[in-house]
Amino acid sequence: NKIKENIKKTISNNRSNKFFHNENYSFTMQENDFFYYEDQFGGIKLPMPNVKGQFQLENVSTAITTLRILKDLKIKDDHIKKGILKINCIARLQEIKSGKLKELVKDHKLYVDGSHNPLGAKVLNEYLESLDCNKHIILGMMANKDHNEYMSFFKDISTLTTIDIPNQPNSIKGGELKDKLNGFSNINYKESIEDAIKSIPLKENDIILITGSLYLAGEVLNLN
Repeated sequence: NKIKENIKKTISNNRSNKFFHNENYSFTMQENDFFYYEDQFGGIKLPMPNVKGQFQLENVSTAITTLRILKDLKIKDDHIKKGILKINCIARLQEIKSGKLKELVKDHKLYVDGSHNPLGAKVLNEYLESLDCNKHIILGMMANKDHNEYMSFFKDISTLTTIDIPNQPNSIKGGELKDKLNGFSNINYKESIEDAIKSIPLKENDIILITGSLYLAGEVLNLN
């Protein structure tokens, strides 16, 4: 595509080795919780990482390529298989599995993601669309973001609850954010993260996603 060609042109005089996704390495998703990675050194059947989303497989594959090229590290296939299962990506589609906030949602799933720009919203929505359940978003954002553009990427959201981001004077107040996002029919405002979670009418298999700001993600993790 055009972006890749521009990158190639920009780095053409750089004498470093260059490796491109779908040219020098690639991956394919398979059933039964594994994916298949392939490069110049061969292919590996790998377990799915414990981080969610297609973009994470792209990141993982890029890291594998780098490790296999750096031969002095003597990275074996078994190292890669074990390492994938130990990935911990904070505030990137991170599932909260225990803690104070998790107790409020009981058996339902609770995720936090620090996305705050259109590309992050696009990637996040792609993951949400792969789930067959009701999705509830709790949203807090900084004042200097394009709030309507960010939310325009999310489709099929059951409820949207705006909140104030604690301890952040440069954030937009949740009430003001609610008024700006008037294109959403089922939108509410709650002052705190806890009140927002408690207000959501959850049904079986529903998920809650708290997103819109890395500052908010940090507050969520601290609070939890």
